[in-house]
This record gives sequence, structure tokens and C-alpha cells, in this order.
Amino acid sequence: MPPTSTIRQNGYALRAFRKIRGLSVVDLAERAKVSAPALRNWELENKALPTVKAERLVAVLGIDLSAIDRDKAGSVGVEDAA
Repeated sequence: MPPTSTIRQNGYALRAFRKIRGLSVVDLAERAKVSAPALRNWELENKALPTVKAERLVAVLGIDLSAIDRDKAGSVGVEDAA
């Protein structure tokens, strides 16, 4: 089985976008079909964020993947999401 592709996530940005959207960890996890403990670890940057799950999270949050990817940081910042 090939290795899982991951992104180098910005946990602070992920958490900030979640809070801006008014979602709890459990709410976002349920909507993105990921576990709440995994989401917490991604926000704390304790674990690598698989790309496929990152794509689910940003789809729910209504943001571009580059907003939470440290290696592809785009021009949209947390302050622009409000």
C-alpha cells in the first residue's frame, strides 16, 4: 500500500477557521467525517494531516487548502475569513 499523502498543516489557522465558522471540534469532525480526537491532534500539530482529510475539512469550512497548508500558504489569511 502506498504511503498516505499528508500536508504540513497550520494547526492555529485550522482552529481559527473552525472557530470563525462557529463550529466545535465535534461539529467539524462530524461534518468532515473524521474523528474528533484526530481533528484535535491536527489542530495541535501533534499528527500529520492526510491530504484527503484536509480536503474534507476545508470543504466544510469553505476555504482553500492553501489557507491551512504551511507549504502552499496563499494570500488568504485567517483575518480574511470573517
